[in-house]
Amino acid sequence: MPTLSKLLIQLSQEFATTNGRQLVVLSGDENWGCELVNNVVNDNNTLWLGDGHDDAIATQKAHLSLGREYQSLVFNAYSGFHPDAFGQAIGALNGGGVCYLVVPHWQKWQAFNDPDYLRYVATQDEITSVNHYFIARLQREIKSDDDAIIIEQGNPQSWSWNIPTLVKTQDVPTPFATNDQATCVNQIINVAKGHRNRPLVINADRGRGKSSALGIAAAQLLQDSLTHIIITAPKAAALDSVFFHAMRLLEGSTRIQNTLRWNDKSLCFVAPDELVHTLPVADLVMVDEAAAIPAPMLSSLASHYSRLVFSTTIHGYEGTGRGFVLKFLAELAQISPQMRRCQLNQPIRWQENDPVERLSNRLLGLNAKAVNLSSYYKFDKKSINYQWLTQFELSQDNNLLEQLFGLLVLAHYQTSPSDFRQLLDAPNLHILVAIYDGSIVGASLILREGELPDELATQISLGKRRLRGHLLPQSLLGQLGIESAGGYKYGRVMRIAVHPQWQHSGIGSQLDNHATEWAQSQDLDVLGSSFGATAQLTQFWIHQGYTPVRLGFSRDSASGTHSLMVLKPIHSGVVSMIDMANTQFSQALRYDLADAHSELSSQLVVKLMATCKDFATLGKFERSNIDYYVRGNRPLEQVNAMIEKGIWSEPAKLSQLVSNEQQLIIKRLLQRHSWSHLSQKFKLTGKKATHQALRQAIYSWRQLI
Repeated sequence: MPTLSKLLIQLSQEFATTNGRQLVVLSGDENWGCELVNNVVNDNNTLWLGDGHDDAIATQKAHLSLGREYQSLVFNAYSGFHPDAFGQAIGALNGGGVCYLVVPHWQKWQAFNDPDYLRYVATQDEITSVNHYFIARLQREIKSDDDAIIIEQGNPQSWSWNIPTLVKTQDVPTPFATNDQATCVNQIINVAKGHRNRPLVINADRGRGKSSALGIAAAQLLQDSLTHIIITAPKAAALDSVFFHAMRLLEGSTRIQNTLRWNDKSLCFVAPDELVHTLPVADLVMVDEAAAIPAPMLSSLASHYSRLVFSTTIHGYEGTGRGFVLKFLAELAQISPQMRRCQLNQPIRWQENDPVERLSNRLLGLNAKAVNLSSYYKFDKKSINYQWLTQFELSQDNNLLEQLFGLLVLAHYQTSPSDFRQLLDAPNLHILVAIYDGSIVGASLILREGELPDELATQISLGKRRLRGHLLPQSLLGQLGIESAGGYKYGRVMRIAVHPQWQHSGIGSQLDNHATEWAQSQDLDVLGSSFGATAQLTQFWIHQGYTPVRLGFSRDSASGTHSLMVLKPIHSGVVSMIDMANTQFSQALRYDLADAHSELSSQLVVKLMATCKDFATLGKFERSNIDYYVRGNRPLEQVNAMIEKGIWSEPAKLSQLVSNEQQLIIKRLLQRHSWSHLSQKFKLTGKKATHQALRQAIYSWRQLI
């Protein structure tokens, strides 16, 4: 009988001349599995994740494989089964390739202390508190899959398998891999050279040639008449395939960092937040992985640029195409009624109905879909049932699990397979759902935090320790210096989601109300959350009784938002702590609006200022001078400081002004924007007209104080 190594070599050779892919699970000792694979794979064309090989890369660096292609994949689960890493690596495996998944002995796998568990606990000692539901489900799905091959150490009976029907590879005309791709490239070219304001939206699953289509189209347009194309995406590294395919067609082109140059022409990457902020001139703007960029930013681009291409991956690791379709396309149709859509269905790098793709989608929750509520034209709020689910219940009910994860996917632009595992395995996670007619229409995920030992809290406060998790108490200790914060019991609302078709109907508020009752029953001290701050989201949390206590300085490169932390007192003993934190927040916001937060939207500033402390009382002399300015008897420069003091003496008053007045006051007096910037933003004819508009805004404000 041939050795197992020879059987596996024969298997890989049979697949190599086809477009099929195969999953081989090697269940046993780590050394056994790794040595076996080392005897089988070709090192020069293998992606090895985890320990076991000199050229292996860590699982947390699997994202570097995006846009690259390999003939063999080795994933060592002994180094941790990181769901994102597995999904990214599977996407890099070419047709004709084999994925070798090295796992512990089948009966012992659930009891194995997976290194990936460390992402869900604060310290190594807490690993035993992590659930094993994700791996248990993984095993069930693999075992039930007819195409997956499971080889167990010491069990020769597992050395035989049935090979699925394979399709031989066929040569296709260059530069296109499929007819789908050729059509897509032509549509991109039409956007650049045809009528304006007809953006194209490309939807595709992984492996359909979306990125290469962007690169081919960019090259052909630069060869023709375009001189400067901008491409944006959540991460520049994910565009390697775009640049590769463009350079392949542009002889003599060079790439320096994230800019491709050819003669005097260029294809240049610009980060999403920078693109929205600066709006540079371009012949064409292409947005790759658009699902991972918040809809308001995409709408801003659509309103400014007349030649735009949006592309997104339906089952993505940066974001999901389903949420993109629901949230953004309706708005884009309003901005550009003559928008076009293109769907890439035909796989390029593997065969149709690829068994590895099907299985990996199931394993990682990528097939999860929220329910379609289109049939419910009206609903009775009283018929919604709010209930708590355990992670065990979710692990045993695949329909419920997929509904919940599908909802989270719709609600947030960066939901990933790692969130799927966290949903099942993370300790101290509490799951509240809103159910209507058997379907999940809303959910809130809450993590227990806090109760840190005094010595540990002191080390965190001094900047000597940093734990995984415990976001709320660590921020209060380390950033705000509130020494008593470590000992309190917190509930952090890490996600709250309502089905997009039923948002703004009170479900979110009811979820928080039920969470508050739960927190009281659990004797928690504080409920809190941290989220990318927008005016709408901030208003929701404030309306629910939460108080802003910290605004982050750095902006998320994809969303362009700053993280905002909010707290709600559950126990009366923490009211003074939250009040102290809000005082710090108010003082910091006053200073930072002219510095780190000078680009915050005026709408968000108004919402935040409504929660700020009053700083000082405006005196009679100062009021008089402001009145002189309003009447035209004082220059603005003489009363600038007085007006700014007056604004912060009653910061909530700004919310009573109309939007343009709010923006003028905030942009000039609080964020110190230039007169030329204001003239341009408000479409005013010069500095004099801008001065007059600001004077009118100050007059309206003066009537309120």
